[in-house]
Amino acid sequence: MSELQLIVEKLNKEPFNHNFTLVAFDEKSNFELLQILNEVFAEMDSRHNIDIRDELDEQRTYRYMELLQLLKYQLPPDLDGFREGLSHGERYVVYPILYWALKGFAVHKKRAYLGRFLAPLQVPQEFLGNESLNGMYEQYKQLQNDFKNAHKQVEQLRTSKIRPGELRKEITQLEEESHQLSEKIAHLKKKTASEQGFKDTLEATSALRKEQEEQAKLAERKRDQMMGLNMAKKRSHDYEQRLSEMRQSITTNMQPDQLFDQLQAQVDRHRDILINKFPAEFRLQQEKLAHLDAALNEPAKTEADIADMEDEIQNLKNSIQHFADQLTEVQKAAGDDKLAIFRQHANIQTKKLNDKIDEMTKAKHESAALQKQLEEQAGCRLRHPATEAKFAEVMGPKFMKPNEFKQFNNKMRNKANQHKRLRAVLGEIAAESVVLHRTEQVLKSRDSDLDGLLKDIEASKGVVGYMDTEGKLNEISERNAQVNAFKGETLEEISRIVTDINQTLKERKNQLAPQIKDLRAVRQKYQEMEQTYLEKKAQYDNTAVGLETERIRLEQECTAFQDDCLREESQYHQLHTLLQIETARLEKVTQEEEFDKGNGKLHRDFRTFQELYKNKVIQQESLTKELRKQQKTLKTNLGDYVIQRNMFDQLLKLLQCKVQLTTNEQGGAKLDIFSTAADIAQFDVGGANVMTIDA
Repeated sequence: MSELQLIVEKLNKEPFNHNFTLVAFDEKSNFELLQILNEVFAEMDSRHNIDIRDELDEQRTYRYMELLQLLKYQLPPDLDGFREGLSHGERYVVYPILYWALKGFAVHKKRAYLGRFLAPLQVPQEFLGNESLNGMYEQYKQLQNDFKNAHKQVEQLRTSKIRPGELRKEITQLEEESHQLSEKIAHLKKKTASEQGFKDTLEATSALRKEQEEQAKLAERKRDQMMGLNMAKKRSHDYEQRLSEMRQSITTNMQPDQLFDQLQAQVDRHRDILINKFPAEFRLQQEKLAHLDAALNEPAKTEADIADMEDEIQNLKNSIQHFADQLTEVQKAAGDDKLAIFRQHANIQTKKLNDKIDEMTKAKHESAALQKQLEEQAGCRLRHPATEAKFAEVMGPKFMKPNEFKQFNNKMRNKANQHKRLRAVLGEIAAESVVLHRTEQVLKSRDSDLDGLLKDIEASKGVVGYMDTEGKLNEISERNAQVNAFKGETLEEISRIVTDINQTLKERKNQLAPQIKDLRAVRQKYQEMEQTYLEKKAQYDNTAVGLETERIRLEQECTAFQDDCLREESQYHQLHTLLQIETARLEKVTQEEEFDKGNGKLHRDFRTFQELYKNKVIQQESLTKELRKQQKTLKTNLGDYVIQRNMFDQLLKLLQCKVQLTTNEQGGAKLDIFSTAADIAQFDVGGANVMTIDA
């Protein structure tokens, strides 16, 4: 794709949205090209959104050069010619700039945004000698560093796949924690503000804490490095030992079976160390640690206590030596030195064992030599078929081929190993038999009637029939061995069944292998789809956050507009009501004027509103006068009315008392003066209240 084609394609897309063709763009004048270049620069940095018609050529060129240097555009060596061509909008200058700017537009836009805040401010050194200017310059550098850190965090958040809801929760939690910490710090500052020397103490403790943290980090690092060094030394020692063993095995020209036996012995030795020695050493270390803990928990020993313990140890050693000397003298005096016999027998057996070991070593060397000779002969036979045929002719039908000979050789080697193992077992049994025979002779020499002695011992111990019981137990043991053998056969049968089941499972696995392979492919495809889904979901979440923010902003604006609308509507209805009231009043005034002129009549009794209102005023005044007269009459006769009311109250009480007495005399018969048989009425006669009782 050519430069011109890429420029036209980029300008026809967002955010420029031009509708250029190659021919139309190529026909643009220099000034129009400068306008397009300025539009591209304005999209990168809003500070360049300037009408170039209102700007001098020198200012525009300086602005463009500054932006190109900020974006690290590769300027040509001929800067004067480049600046002149940029000032006049020459195509050979504008086209490369447009191609470079539009090709990496997003990167250049980001760099322009960062350069707006991170561009270095050139301050002469002589001005930095001023303290205020130097402080402002340092603050400027610090703000730039803060901006870098904030921008990095924003980029990480944009590229991360954290959900917006989780971010909101985390931000809320952090704000609450920050608020709590601020309150706590303010409380502590307020509490310690009145204490003298607290600031110095705080600085000292802060410095001490930092040093302690640094010391702890260094100690931990040292410990890790020492552990690594010890492990490296140990591995190096093991590797050197293995290397020396391998070199020794190579120099001695060992056979493969010998090398295998050596490796097997090494594995057995390591297994023995792992299973037996390491747990034993671990237990010893634990016991030692427990003993040391107990010793640490005990009270401190004084020098006198230590001296007493040393004296006690020395006395015990002397006592042990004294008892050992006495035991030796007693054995010599009795002439029954049994240990001498066993020592002599042990020496004899040791000598025999050493002789057998020498014989076995010699036999191994002879076997190795013969094995090597046979292999050479077998190789010679393999290399010369005629020689093999000659061997077959000489040795007859019993001649073995090389493969058969190797199998026979392996079989003989296995039998030889088995023979050696059985021979060693036989030697152990023979040695044990000698010891038992000697023991039997010693016991028989002490007592010829052994059975009688055993019976006497059984009788003395209260276990008569022990030997018979032991014989029966031996029979039971033999039967138990037979049962165990039967169990072994059963277990072999079970193992055979298990083998068949495993074989069946293996066949089933082989049958399922293609499906498993397909499943793996599907699983791989699922993982890829899941990755795509997560990416799309993250993109959706980011878009949703932006749309949610936009929705909230629009809702707030809509709410504000709705409140304004309701307020205006309420004001409109209020004004409309006031207008209707004033209109009604105006109509009434107009009617009053017409009635005064004689054009019409309000009512058959009243001609105008004025007459109507005057009549109502007169009525109210007469009613007021009448009410005042009644009020005056009431005030004048108030005392008589009160006396009369009290008299009637007393009369009512007297009548109620008579009714109660009559009821008690008649035995429960009731007389209710207020029932239908007696009626009380009250009338207003001549301004006085009169009460009558009719029976």
